[in-house]
Amino acid sequence: MRFSADLTFKIRNMKNINLNKLLFSALAIFMFSLSACKDDDDVDDVVIVVKDYTAIINLTQYVNDSVLQMNTSGFPYENAMMQKFKVTKLQYLISDLTFTKDDGTKIVDNGYHYVTLSDSASLTYTLSSKIPAGSYSSVGFTFGFDEEDNITGEYADLNTLGWNWPSMGMFGNLGGGYHFMRLEGDYLDSNNTSAEFKIHMGTARNDNTNPVTFEANHFDVILANSAISVANDFNFDIEMNIEEWLQNPTTWDFNVWNAPTMPIYNAQKALNLNGSSVFSFKK
Repeated sequence: MRFSADLTFKIRNMKNINLNKLLFSALAIFMFSLSACKDDDDVDDVVIVVKDYTAIINLTQYVNDSVLQMNTSGFPYENAMMQKFKVTKLQYLISDLTFTKDDGTKIVDNGYHYVTLSDSASLTYTLSSKIPAGSYSSVGFTFGFDEEDNITGEYADLNTLGWNWPSMGMFGNLGGGYHFMRLEGDYLDSNNTSAEFKIHMGTARNDNTNPVTFEANHFDVILANSAISVANDFNFDIEMNIEEWLQNPTTWDFNVWNAPTMPIYNAQKALNLNGSSVFSFKK
């Protein structure tokens, strides 16, 4: 079959037009693919870095809103029963500092810290764990050791300090593990005579059961109004309010519970219950 020259020209033009369209489409697809790949690469290259920061905790002690004064000549303090007293020794242990995020995620430092007012250096606690940047709804800790950590003889430094809670001795088996607190001093008894008190806290031995049982006596603290935003190295205070050990909900009578308190079950449980209001947060 023969085609006219005019028809041949039209067909050639159509072929050229279709080829141009095809080339344009291919080029568009290639450029889109290149752009998509570049976007993917850009996404892959974005790394969100959350920095970690150092937390320093200051351990402070108060009685009725005044800084605790140790080894005073007189009896400057008064408990809820209007018994006058002074403090000559204060030692305690906290562990498992916990920062809770707004979404409930917890950042836990698994260390512990021993405080003694005879050593001012112990009043500062630098956490071994770094705390990630972010907003936290609360700060908390364990007073003493929980059951998992309160293991007799486990910690060489505490053994050296004589911080052990007896598994045998003059009071018999008190359950072992470690002390949580020693709060000692003198008070004026019912005869207005100076008498000694030793408030020691640890595992509670219940002699009312058969056989005798030993109860974990630590407690967990979530500090009120302790929301904190971490964006750099930071510090805050954990305040111990001594008077709260002696009241709320159990009123402490020095004439009944003085020295020793270690083997007295009710005294141990009173300390556990009263402890919920002892600590406060200050930024």
